[in-house]
Amino acid sequence: MASTGALPQTLKSITATKINELGKQRNLFDKAKADIREASEAATNLHTRAQILLDGVSRLKGYPKDALDQNDMDLEGQSDDNDDSDGEVTTLDMGQLQRADHSNIRRFLLQSRYDSSISDESLGRWIDQLQNELQYLELKHDHASFYSKLVTEWLTQLDAQTLSALSQDGQSDSEKSDTGFENVGRAEMHEQRKQWESLVFTAANHVDEKSVRSYLDGLFHKDKLTEQAFKELRESIQKFGNDLIVEGEWLNVETLQWVSEALLKTDLLSTEKTTILKEFMRNKEVTQEVADVLNMRLASLDSWKWSEDGIPIDMRRQLNGKYRVFMDEDLLDSLMLQYLGTKWAVKLREVFTAFLSSRAWTPIKENIPGEYVERRKYFYHKPRPARNQCINNLREKTYKEEYFMSQLPDSISEGARDYDDNSQVKGPLGTKHSLLHRLITESLIQKNLRGEFTAIRSDYKWFGPALPHATVLTVLDYFGVPQRWLNFFKVFLEAPLKFVQDGPAAQIQSRKRGIPMSHTLSDCFGESVLFIMDYAVNQGTNGNILYRLHDDFWFWGTGKDCEQAWKSMTDFARVTGLEFNEEKTGTVQMGESPKSASLPVGDIRWGFLVLNAEEGRFVIDQSQVDQHVEELDRQLSSCKSIFEWVQAWNGYFGRFFANNFAKPALCFGRDHIDMAISTLSRIEARLFGKSSRGESSQKGSVTNYLRDLIAARFDVRDLPEGFFYYPVELGGLELLNPFVKLLAMRENIKQTPQRRLQKAMLADELAYFEAKEKFEKEGSSSGTVLRASNDEPLPFPSLQEHHRYRETFSQGYHDAYCDLIRVPEEKSVAITGDLNKSILGLKGSVGKSNKSPTIGPEWRKMTPYWRWVAELYHDEMVLTYGSLAAVNREFMPLGVVKTLREGRFRWQG
Repeated sequence: MASTGALPQTLKSITATKINELGKQRNLFDKAKADIREASEAATNLHTRAQILLDGVSRLKGYPKDALDQNDMDLEGQSDDNDDSDGEVTTLDMGQLQRADHSNIRRFLLQSRYDSSISDESLGRWIDQLQNELQYLELKHDHASFYSKLVTEWLTQLDAQTLSALSQDGQSDSEKSDTGFENVGRAEMHEQRKQWESLVFTAANHVDEKSVRSYLDGLFHKDKLTEQAFKELRESIQKFGNDLIVEGEWLNVETLQWVSEALLKTDLLSTEKTTILKEFMRNKEVTQEVADVLNMRLASLDSWKWSEDGIPIDMRRQLNGKYRVFMDEDLLDSLMLQYLGTKWAVKLREVFTAFLSSRAWTPIKENIPGEYVERRKYFYHKPRPARNQCINNLREKTYKEEYFMSQLPDSISEGARDYDDNSQVKGPLGTKHSLLHRLITESLIQKNLRGEFTAIRSDYKWFGPALPHATVLTVLDYFGVPQRWLNFFKVFLEAPLKFVQDGPAAQIQSRKRGIPMSHTLSDCFGESVLFIMDYAVNQGTNGNILYRLHDDFWFWGTGKDCEQAWKSMTDFARVTGLEFNEEKTGTVQMGESPKSASLPVGDIRWGFLVLNAEEGRFVIDQSQVDQHVEELDRQLSSCKSIFEWVQAWNGYFGRFFANNFAKPALCFGRDHIDMAISTLSRIEARLFGKSSRGESSQKGSVTNYLRDLIAARFDVRDLPEGFFYYPVELGGLELLNPFVKLLAMRENIKQTPQRRLQKAMLADELAYFEAKEKFEKEGSSSGTVLRASNDEPLPFPSLQEHHRYRETFSQGYHDAYCDLIRVPEEKSVAITGDLNKSILGLKGSVGKSNKSPTIGPEWRKMTPYWRWVAELYHDEMVLTYGSLAAVNREFMPLGVVKTLREGRFRWQG
């Protein structure tokens, strides 16, 4: 097996080789530059000086000879192959002057030999341009050297971290706390570990299996329709379990490919095992060997058990300040468990979804009298909107597609779902944000329709570590999982564990409660148990939705509905041995909602947001933000290299803060964006607007702080703003700027939520008067006359009657609902002529394919974020470096930077 430090050492070797080659190229460049300057200074006239500079700079940039200024000669054979340039010391088209500029100057110089209209001023201007170009080329070599030093600093720090980790093996906690930054947050870690151990290594004796079964009988055997749906669910699970055991050859090269990809998503593997697994995947012969071994393990699954030496576990700090405990089992066991977990996860999602679609599940509906429906059919040519234009149908569709069983993949190819994946546009994080958008939208609409709105939110305290094994196994048995699988799952759950922090003498203890972190099998167990709560709330509230993401759940509606939902959740928790997390449990009532004593007390919070009942919107809790500003300051202070600092800044300021303010939506309005932007600005000012950080800054900003830091470490000064924000492909640090995305969205919010609802009401009234006018002119399309009890024809319904049951019949409210939950698109800046010229000049610097989504030669391929950044910092970049690229692409160790950035950043403490 490779040593822990093998990857940094390999990358360091690659970087050293690249730097050595850069040194050789720099020597060639310096000699050529000196020769050009010497020859140009010796020139006797402006024309000759311009010609010498043009020829020299063209050679340096790799352009072929041009025969325009050659006298009578055979031009055949003049090609790139005959170029006698001084070696490849730069890239084609790099610099301020492009190939076309060189060709034109050459033409004009030839013309100047004969045409007196070419003035000395023109010659002088071309000489200045060529001399500046020589300076730009020199600066790109300087920047290449500087960039390589940044990468070397990063690699050296990784080496130091590896040596520190190795040297601390076997040390006591007190010794480790004296070795550096690791002591930050140590008290919190010890406290959370103590609580974690008190749960995991103590059996949940308060769970009565008979009570669990009795509770489940009451849910799934209450009537014949429910019994039939549950019977089909149970039979399907039972057949799947039996078939999977006798499947035969389970894994091959293709199967192992998706298993490996799914495992890599989980954040379960160490850096070393991630590297090993990726090597496995590159070699089909090795992959087949691994598949053969795993098939042998699966064939004897009944006798499989964990290593008697115990499974190492370690605590990792999350950005929210919580610690999570991860297992570090054998890689082959990880692959086998991932395969089985994914198989079971896909099947469970399938059967639970089938149950959701059965008649056992109560749909969302308004209690509409039959006579009202008949009247609408008679008076309206189109009695109700299409199915996809009804709020209630939209609620059902969204719940099924985005929230129901959201932890389980719906296909093998999807693999594992990452609960905390912050990178996906509509992944787990996008779904969390859309839940907040939906809550505010529902509050606006329900207050408008009913005058009241109540919401409750909660989750379970230490759900993962505290979930009783008796509950899990009883539920799985009730759902039809075969006994052989129950035995295997019991072995999986009761893993022997030991903390790596405790060194070689760590005590081995068997897990007696809870499910392992980041295992897909754990997702299966958690979702199977929580599916019961989903159904209990559905039945208890006559069809209302419990929005749930893992064990984080939300419910809203009338106060009465919320009371019933909370009772269902409380009954479920009592029977299954779970406990609500009081810190995350709360109720908010808006409008005319009567205050209820039976609902939980507390705020409704998410991220840095707290739901304000009076204002009817989420506001940022600034005190909570301040706590994280202090933590960010500590994390940044622990970074020993510039690139590591940028990683920490991007993760914390660029993503964590912005994500926990929630993505903007029309229901939030512009006020929400303004609040987020102001808070981000305050964070930056607080971090860098003080002198206690060491170097002084002319302005409290992240770039000025980094400018001072770089000047102190590398003696590189006067760096433009674009260097910090431009992508690494162009020689930048790729610092994230969250202000850009927020401002780009702000421009696309053109009306307030209240105004959008007013438009929906007006649309409803317009539809009413159009229908009334049509009926009065044409009568009913049914061809009959609907009469009252006195035999008089019924008059057209009143406007008040028309407005009833709008969640079923109103297309105007449906359209408003869709608009209010919509995330505004980012507005792109307009491209200017200067930027257009500059990005076209990048063709030689980003490679032939230009697959980069950052700043490249094709405007249409750039995202709105990168368009904004490119235009904003364009002028200063060109003024400093002569082009958008601060350095030639091939002069940078980009492969090394990419590899290092792909690794998951581990937070200190």
